[in-house]
Amino acid sequence: MKLPTLSTRKLKGTTQRLLLAVAMVSAAACSPPPSEKVLVSTSKLAVLPAYERFSHSSQALALAADSFCSAPSSEGIDLTRTHWRTTVDSWSGVQNLQFGPLLIDNQAWKIQFWPDKKNLIARKVEALIRSDEDLSEKRIDDASVVVQGLSSLEYLLFDHKVGSLNSYANTDASTRRCALLVAVSDHLHGVAKGLHDAWRPESGNYLQAFTKTGPDNAEYPDDNVALANLLDTLVAGVELIKRDKFERPLGLTSSDGQAQIYLLEWWRSQYSREAITANLMALKTVFTAASGYGLDDYLSDVKQRSDLSAQIQQQFDSSLSAANAIPNSLFSSAEPRKQAELIAFQNEITTLLSLLKSDLPTALGISLGFNAKDGD
Repeated sequence: MKLPTLSTRKLKGTTQRLLLAVAMVSAAACSPPPSEKVLVSTSKLAVLPAYERFSHSSQALALAADSFCSAPSSEGIDLTRTHWRTTVDSWSGVQNLQFGPLLIDNQAWKIQFWPDKKNLIARKVEALIRSDEDLSEKRIDDASVVVQGLSSLEYLLFDHKVGSLNSYANTDASTRRCALLVAVSDHLHGVAKGLHDAWRPESGNYLQAFTKTGPDNAEYPDDNVALANLLDTLVAGVELIKRDKFERPLGLTSSDGQAQIYLLEWWRSQYSREAITANLMALKTVFTAASGYGLDDYLSDVKQRSDLSAQIQQQFDSSLSAANAIPNSLFSSAEPRKQAELIAFQNEITTLLSLLKSDLPTALGISLGFNAKDGD
């Protein structure tokens, strides 16, 4: 048998190396760029699951409301209130998203009317109950956003005057109150399910519109435009928490220190702090894409800013810890400027906002877009 010569062995070795190099180049060519990986991971692991949770929790709330109204009981109203809180938690997971179907046709207002500066919710809901109109889901869909969604349900379930079990006793008014509770719950689930369907690949497939950028995509001509929406979501979300959910209602930025406690989100149920916590957890999930390739990884791998990536994650955690350390509901906070836990949270959320609004855009090389919540 003729053995291969040294030249032959060298040629084979060179060929194998060339084939390996070609294979590696081909694999790299097939691999999506890091920016696309961020969009896909964030959409599939953070955004889409958040809409799914909101749809499922609102469905459970609607079923609980219907069951309670078929036979009102203390257990039934407590269970309905529990499902309302769970739905608020899941709504907090999508509330701050600054892109997509949520921004179309007042969808967010159909879910939550806030702040209610003139107590319109109580006035409009009671007027509808006193009327002789049919309290169907269709009627709610045609009605003002004031009587739709979680805000209306909070009034019906938690208001100290009309949210008690006695309000659902066997009278004409209580029958209509229950009919409204069921109709609003059903309508809320319809809105939540519609938003989930709008994102699902099997339905509206906004997922593809957001992740497959290019010249033929009018909304997202390139990845940076879509990444800018994620950046806007983080900044607008933390700004909303800091300013509208915390500082303004507690009077922490006013010259006289006067609190406007009825501007708090979810003040009737005293669920303001818990909603802030849910917001922060959801926003951190957007930043990290849950367990996937998120902005945190993009910041480390592409922009070589692993230090900033770690700092932002740590600041999310510090802000969450400070929120959880607040001992009472925000509604019952006395003299907010003197309460150490409130000031500690204000300091943490201020630092987080600075990182997201100043350091992160600079590191990413992406400008913040116009945010409708900016300013007064």
